Amino acid sequence: MSSVRPVFGTAQLDGLADDRRSGALLDAAWEAGFRAFDTAPSYGGGRAEARLGAFLAGRSESVLVSTKVGLAPALGSRAGGKKLVSIARRVLPTRVTRALKAKSQSSMRGRFDPDAVQSSVEASLRLLGGRIDRLLLHEVRAEEITDDLLARLAALLSRGDVGAVGVATQNDAAAAAVRRGGELVTVAHLAVGVLDAPVPLPSHVTTRVGHGLLGGGGSHLRAMEAVLVSDADARQEWHAAAAGTRYAGAGGLPAALVAAGLARDVTDVLVATTRVERVAVNLAAVGGDPLTPDLASAVRSLAARTTRGTTPD
Repeated sequence: MSSVRPVFGTAQLDGLADDRRSGALLDAAWEAGFRAFDTAPSYGGGRAEARLGAFLAGRSESVLVSTKVGLAPALGSRAGGKKLVSIARRVLPTRVTRALKAKSQSSMRGRFDPDAVQSSVEASLRLLGGRIDRLLLHEVRAEEITDDLLARLAALLSRGDVGAVGVATQNDAAAAAVRRGGELVTVAHLAVGVLDAPVPLPSHVTTRVGHGLLGGGGSHLRAMEAVLVSDADARQEWHAAAAGTRYAGAGGLPAALVAAGLARDVTDVLVATTRVERVAVNLAAVGGDPLTPDLASAVRSLAARTTRGTTPD
């Protein structure tokens, strides 16, 4: 069984219009066994921290809470944007959607001046019942991590306002941000889908939180399923490797991609959904056994075929 700690993500609260539905989702996460939660001021239209804090109030069991700093709620409400991206992926060429994604990500700049960070942390502490186990710099880039910011973060750690400091940014910016933060940074959030390039991290980053195991919005899964449909050799290789295992048949490929992502040297994994009935199912999916060598090789081969097929000329 996987030893990776599951963390329930609250970014999906963006898609829930009322506190009742959000409460039902958090109830389901708790009943399923989640005791670690990830949130941010920008999630749920600015309401996710308050919802999570109210939910956790009075619970005596040990709970780990991560939140972020840098993005305001107006920048972070992403449900509508994700729907548009999903539509764009279906109707536009790959090179166009990649360019649009890069432009969107480059515009997501946060506020990382020390006073703004201090104010954000104080607000989060009030909403979360006085606990921030992990504080993450949200969509930060190395040049935004100033000496003054590092000094303020060190003071927050020293006072016990936060338990650890990390980065939650795009993979292509993560390594540089970690280097700039030095040994103060001990946590990193990383996309660990099979089509995502691995991010080298120094040993002082002891908490590595994986997300996007199927690719953003399931993009890796869809691309690989398309290859299985169009490429007979790929299809034969995959079916031969999966035969007689729990990865054979419907649902086998997504389960294998989850297992492959968990093998990316992660300590924690983000799990999220807007559907109450999927909470326990998704938790079980990240608790399975590692892939056998043959299946791991088949996943790598299919990923390589997919990358070759989607790379623009």
